[in-house]
Amino acid sequence: MARSTFKYLSLLLLLIALYFWKTLFTTQFSMLTEGEGVNVFYAWTHFWVSSIQHGSLPLWDRYTFSGHTFVGEMQTAAFYPLHLVLALVPLGDPRLLARVYEFWYVASHFLGACFMFALIREFGLRPFAALVAALAFALGGYLAIPAWPQLTESAIWLPLIFLFLLRALRAGEMRRALTNAALSGLALGLATLAGGLHIAIMQALIVATAAAYAAFRRPGNGRWTLAALVVAVVGAVAFAASAVQLFPSLEYGRLALRWINGSIALPATEKIPYAHLADTCYYWPHGFVGLLIPKAFGGKPFGASLGQGFLLPAYLGVFPFLAAMIGIWKCWSRPWVRYFAALAAAGFAYSLGPLSFLHGVLYALVPGLWTAREPDRFIYLTYFALAVLAAFGVEALFETTEEPTSSRWSGLNRVLVAALIACAALLAVPAVFGQPTIDPLVSLSIVLIAAACGLLLYLVRGHAGLAVKVLLVSLMLFDLSAFSSPAVNKIEAWHRDGDELERLLSMRGAADFLKARPGLFRVQVLDDRRPNFGDVFEMQTLLGGAVTMEKDYFEIHPRGDLLNARYIIRPASAPEPGAIYQDSAWKVYENPVAYPRAWIVHDTLVGKMDQGGVDLHDVAVLREPLGTALDPIAAGAPESATVTNMEARSMALKVHAAGRGLLVLSETFYPGWTATVDGRPALIHKVDGALRGIVVPPGDSRVELEYVPYSVLAGGILSLITFCGVLGMAIFRSLTVAVR
Repeated sequence: MARSTFKYLSLLLLLIALYFWKTLFTTQFSMLTEGEGVNVFYAWTHFWVSSIQHGSLPLWDRYTFSGHTFVGEMQTAAFYPLHLVLALVPLGDPRLLARVYEFWYVASHFLGACFMFALIREFGLRPFAALVAALAFALGGYLAIPAWPQLTESAIWLPLIFLFLLRALRAGEMRRALTNAALSGLALGLATLAGGLHIAIMQALIVATAAAYAAFRRPGNGRWTLAALVVAVVGAVAFAASAVQLFPSLEYGRLALRWINGSIALPATEKIPYAHLADTCYYWPHGFVGLLIPKAFGGKPFGASLGQGFLLPAYLGVFPFLAAMIGIWKCWSRPWVRYFAALAAAGFAYSLGPLSFLHGVLYALVPGLWTAREPDRFIYLTYFALAVLAAFGVEALFETTEEPTSSRWSGLNRVLVAALIACAALLAVPAVFGQPTIDPLVSLSIVLIAAACGLLLYLVRGHAGLAVKVLLVSLMLFDLSAFSSPAVNKIEAWHRDGDELERLLSMRGAADFLKARPGLFRVQVLDDRRPNFGDVFEMQTLLGGAVTMEKDYFEIHPRGDLLNARYIIRPASAPEPGAIYQDSAWKVYENPVAYPRAWIVHDTLVGKMDQGGVDLHDVAVLREPLGTALDPIAAGAPESATVTNMEARSMALKVHAAGRGLLVLSETFYPGWTATVDGRPALIHKVDGALRGIVVPPGDSRVELEYVPYSVLAGGILSLITFCGVLGMAIFRSLTVAVR
């Protein structure tokens, strides 16, 4: 058994490596050419790795958005433990991290394939059926999107979540059921830590519906109690395991804005109005055809969007899709086949968005479901279910081929023959008459459908040897590599939209120039594509890569002068004169009106930032009275505020004030920052819309600030206890069973 499993997992590794040959064995292709993948996720990874290598937890990102919480964004995956492997990569050359990042992307697919292989074996199906399902799950659908790695790293955990859930629901004793439920919750917690909150929500829905389905079909008393207990344990463990990420994200959510359809800003915790949900990505009903012909309907096979964005794919290959249909047909008597068939249908129905009654009802009734605002993401349920059903179909095909003349397959024989004739006609008519014209990729799909039907016809007529298995797997790899391959030709990307990674790395010269400049300052990058200059080159900037932004900072971020932006970077094509540095790609300008990093004021004004005629060098704008009096000083009295030390999550200043004043820091105000003045705790006030202010005494003083987020501390303790407790319980139970 163990040898057979090892053999198939080794084969699985080989096949996935062959599928990703462009990424693994050449440097001519890349998955890092698109803006969001480069300037958000790759740049975040660079910051994360740099922080870990410098012995600092990546809690506060001082390089982007004038300093902001890094752990507030769920998608940063700041606490995903598997990322520790990436911390071993030296950061001297950003291209090396990019290369390892792509290898890590491939490794995540292999891990997801292993989880699916284990789930199918848990259903009692043969290794080859598990291999087909694993390949379909790992190489198609959601897992074929390189731009959003957090979706991939969250999505791969679902088979493992379901495996332990299945064991919990099947357990004969309560202790075993609770142990497996806790392991299922731990896997769900890891999916949450990976950053794909939308994926985790869908996984939680699967846990709840699968448990209810198991209770409904299981005879005997107490079945609903067991199902409810299992779901409760899964949910509680998942929440506790991911608390280190959830707590700071909940804290941040109350202070942040999210963007709907690229232009509408709403508070992140506010329930999105249904009108906005209906005005985003969703599938058209004819998108079902895209599961067989991904380039049908003029290259828009799945649907369309009334708003911004693009639809997520669900294509898992012709053969797996046909095998899934056979699995539903021939294995309908198996209870879990009925569940997965319903799940596939429900996922597709919900992905129709406002065209679907189900979408509106669940929006109204299921708490928190609105956070997964793009309906097309729910095609993940269909994609997962079809991959599992494909395994049942393969099992049915290979377990009955010893009876080639059986009437069991007579209906399928006729369907396959008709499909072959139809495919031949679809290709022959345009070839002979020149009309209608067929897109080359559509004609390729027709050829692949014909090939799959031919192999199935050969299989059901009694030929189930090794050669057929090799041909089926080869067809899958060929099919998926043609339509789902994530690698992009770098030359084509550069000529089409530009290679965003190369464009970002072209800023190296400007970064080296700026690092040689004296003093503490920020850089404002004025470019429509918003390269994440800060996180990659460790330069403090005004913007960066993100999917949300703090409400207060959104109001003041255009004020580069107020935010200590002493230098401005523009593309080399910028017409503005006066650049102090220029290369083939970028120009650097000095901003003479930039404020210092810290200054002292002796007057305050309660109101809003948009009041005219206020010199913020002398007056601090507050939202409520300061609560203490400041000393007026004579004009020209000498004062200074100098930053003497600045670390990842702390800073120190030497201050000289002519009288009691308010030290204003061009640093963003955020919960978790604490301050001391000459060693005594001091209150941090929000001034000038989003900055920090600290009252200082006359004369010389030392001001120190430190970021100590209690949300991370409390969540970290809970997560650590949960991981240690669940894993310890599982190990103890395994040892106890082994002794018995």
